[in-house]
Amino acid sequence: MTIRTLSLHFDLPIAHRQVPQWRGAFAEFAGVENDLFHNHKNELENEELILKEEMFHYRYPLIQYRIHKGQASVFALNDGIESLQSVLSNNAWRIHWEGEPRPLQITGMQMQEYTLRMLPRPKTYRLFKWLALNAENYEKWQQCNSLVERITLLERILTAHIIAFAGGVGWHIPERLEIHLQDIQGTDTVRCHGIPLLAFNLTYTANVLLPPHIALGKGVSHAYGWQVPHRAAMPNRGAKTGLVRRTEEF
Repeated sequence: MTIRTLSLHFDLPIAHRQVPQWRGAFAEFAGVENDLFHNHKNELENEELILKEEMFHYRYPLIQYRIHKGQASVFALNDGIESLQSVLSNNAWRIHWEGEPRPLQITGMQMQEYTLRMLPRPKTYRLFKWLALNAENYEKWQQCNSLVERITLLERILTAHIIAFAGGVGWHIPERLEIHLQDIQGTDTVRCHGIPLLAFNLTYTANVLLPPHIALGKGVSHAYGWQVPHRAAMPNRGAKTGLVRRTEEF
């Protein structure tokens, strides 16, 4: 199966903690009727289209909000690309940012096409700020009696997240996935939707060809869980062994 991706980078400096703010500003710019940009369900009330905060589309986000070299970025896949292009062609390029209107300008763009397929030999990936553990899985994590049990748990969760990604882009994985963690570079506690969660930086192998820069797990629309092939991974300069480097972006 073929998958298309589009990365757009804008002239808006942001920190990682501002990604939810960037997401909200861009979703407002796109319009509440375009639910691919915010993933909330829309309803009519008093002839006005509103967002239902408690009602979400449980689907893989085709539009994701990122940071690229300290600047705001949007990453789109498949149908999300057409939606993004339509919004940009029909709007004045202004967002509301920190209480003020602000013009946007694209500083970089990359569109790619990839073929999703199984591999005879495993490929190595680097996964950054991966939010693996929901409440149920965190309890299982706490109950593990050894590192081996924790690695097995993470491999099982990662397998499920890759399957969820594949389903989200319309690809049925034809064979058994073989996922193996190679190294955990570190963990950090982050806040996503106001909830403290454990984020992992790790290396793993998989017998499937995945596009660069896709995201896996929770919070993928908020710049969590993005990955690259191992040879293209960004170096963790200055990090101490076993610790995650605390930065505003990776």
